[in-house]
Amino acid sequence: MALLADGMTIDEFARATNTSARNVRAYHERGILPPPRMVGRTGFYEEIHLDRMAAIQALQAEGFSLASLRALFDAWEAGASLDDVVGAKHAPVATRSGAIDVSALYPLTKFRRPDARDEHVPRTRPLSLLPGADSPHILLSAPGGSGKSILAAELLKTLPGVGAWVSLDADDDEPSRFWTAVLIAARTSVPDFGDELLGRLVGGGSLDTALIDAADALSARTEPLTVVVDDLHNISGTAVMSQLQWFLTHVSPAQCRLLLCSRTRPQMSTARLAMGGHLVILNTEDLAFDEDETAALLIDRLGVPLAPAEIHTVVAQTDGWPAGIYLTGMALRSGAPATSVLQSLSRPDRQTHEYFSEEVLAFLEPAHVRFLEEIALLERFNADLCDFVRQAADSQRLLDELADNMFVIELDDVGYWKRLHHVFAGVLRARVGASEGLASRHIRTAAWCEEHGHLPAAVHHLVEAGEFQRAARLISKIYPMFLNISNQGAVVSQWLHKLPPDLLTRSPTLSLAMASVAGLRGEQDDMDAWVATVEALSAASEATLTRSLLMFVRGAFNFGEVERALQWACSGFALCPPDDPWAPMQGASLALLRLRVGGPTDEVLSLADQVLSSAHLPDHPIAQAGAWAIKAVVLAERGDRAAGLAAVLRANEIRSRSRLHRVPQSANTWASSARAYRLLGRTDSAAAEAEAGHKIIAGVSAEKDATGAVVPLLIELIHARRAQGRDADARRLAAEVRRRLQGINGPGLMPVWLAEACDGL
Repeated sequence: MALLADGMTIDEFARATNTSARNVRAYHERGILPPPRMVGRTGFYEEIHLDRMAAIQALQAEGFSLASLRALFDAWEAGASLDDVVGAKHAPVATRSGAIDVSALYPLTKFRRPDARDEHVPRTRPLSLLPGADSPHILLSAPGGSGKSILAAELLKTLPGVGAWVSLDADDDEPSRFWTAVLIAARTSVPDFGDELLGRLVGGGSLDTALIDAADALSARTEPLTVVVDDLHNISGTAVMSQLQWFLTHVSPAQCRLLLCSRTRPQMSTARLAMGGHLVILNTEDLAFDEDETAALLIDRLGVPLAPAEIHTVVAQTDGWPAGIYLTGMALRSGAPATSVLQSLSRPDRQTHEYFSEEVLAFLEPAHVRFLEEIALLERFNADLCDFVRQAADSQRLLDELADNMFVIELDDVGYWKRLHHVFAGVLRARVGASEGLASRHIRTAAWCEEHGHLPAAVHHLVEAGEFQRAARLISKIYPMFLNISNQGAVVSQWLHKLPPDLLTRSPTLSLAMASVAGLRGEQDDMDAWVATVEALSAASEATLTRSLLMFVRGAFNFGEVERALQWACSGFALCPPDDPWAPMQGASLALLRLRVGGPTDEVLSLADQVLSSAHLPDHPIAQAGAWAIKAVVLAERGDRAAGLAAVLRANEIRSRSRLHRVPQSANTWASSARAYRLLGRTDSAAAEAEAGHKIIAGVSAEKDATGAVVPLLIELIHARRAQGRDADARRLAAEVRRRLQGINGPGLMPVWLAEACDGL
């Protein structure tokens, strides 16, 4: 980052971190941001300050107060790590890479490994079944309540190198979301890993290529890394399982070991993986308690006096199921007669009552049972959220009273976020069923989540409440942001497919969202169909902004037909208010189309300057880099070498700072900067830019080239190959460009630019 070469002033630091200088000073006063490095009377901010600010902002987004942050950072600086206090040392910055920030989709608590409780019994026997430091990848496959997560956390302490954790949920059952979560988990322990990969995954790059590159990078590591993938039973998609099986066979556990925890056997060839030496599997029987472990838990930890014969009965009747044994101890400790408790273990339907839920609930106070039933719908909670959902003011007291209950799990060491054990939560939800008041609690949860910025959770609870119209309004408001932080709009697509189909076809905004997702995926027929729906719906309405965005989508996803796209982009930009958040993207797209249809005109330069003066420009690094690169082309064409060089260097700086090196949506910026360098006579730089851009779009077929970036990049690559004396490669690339141009109507200046590149070839 160029700004960091000599440090940043307070104003530069505030702009770089999307805050104000006043807030920076307040953080200094609170003692949560270290003082800057002073040179005379001027303070300069460096990488350490950027990391701390990212942590502050991420933790604030999670709901931590400034007072709580002071306690967290004091503990960190006193020798504890953020792993001790919030679950993962680098979790606050692991979700960020330059301009890319996916923390809205991946809360910090997702990467928190569980702590052993006071009554924890070391699992010597299961640990002895593993090969130790030379273990292959590991699968713990057993029903809920078997202690998989605690055993995995114990295993992390015995395996060499560093460890990381990710807990999956149903929304992760999509390839890009799954691998993004795993990558972020790795980055919580290895912060210098995967910066560029995160940008590619989020920015819509090829998932298969990114996975191969990730495997290569992990295989080259010298320090071992173990990533626990908990709750794998939430993943059933064949695409994810196929990729996971490939990963297990191609990445050595000596460099990166996956430790998988699942209630059910994953839908992949686990037996073949085990036979091939890639995977070791511990099943239900391996995780069961023996009599020594049972005695240690019941007698030593819980203080329940049982005779050896009674211990034998407990193990026999529970099949050594850890949760069943624990609940037996809790029942006995509560004063229930040993005879009745041991007899209840022999009920033939005990397995249908996971965790012997009726027994454990029977020994809770009625007020505690009501409280747990009221909050069972929450994936995670704090006292404030519980009060809001329940319309009560006693949640903190009830949570304190339940602090020793094994089913209430803390997600951070300051006790702010908690969750219910997944299986116990499922039992409680089944008890509640579709009871009166459940939908209202979902609606209140959605309102709280929206107010506090937990937008995906808000969508989820509105859908669960059957409030599809309200969910649609929220999605309509927030989908543009989430299009840019998930691979090819995967998150938005998931949301939209949870809504009734007729709601999509009646809403111009939701239809536009569907068109945008199709455009990102290069699905032209689907995009055209949804565009037609938007046009029909918006024709009779006064939705000016919707029509403006529709024209922008048609112009941006043009599949190389830039002449027709220019007409759409002009219409859209004319309808777009100058202060609209999307104005920079619309202006940059229009400037690019004008350049490719009419050449380097005054109007193109004026548009680029207009984009660069927008108040919303910091939110759109691709538009910012693109506008500087376009300006560089125009200036270079005019012979203004100094200004042209300054502009193209500015474009490169923005791409580097925002880590857009392999983000597909940025491909057009590389084509423009390569052209600018070539016109400035810097052939080596032009070749480097063209090759970098080509890496981004390599493998994109003509049918999938939604933004029309491939042909301009190939043309610049032809120039580069000729300058390098590689005429045969240049002729091959020229043939490829001609083939692509045959399928494009209205390609603008592309044939002229191709002729210039091939002149004399």
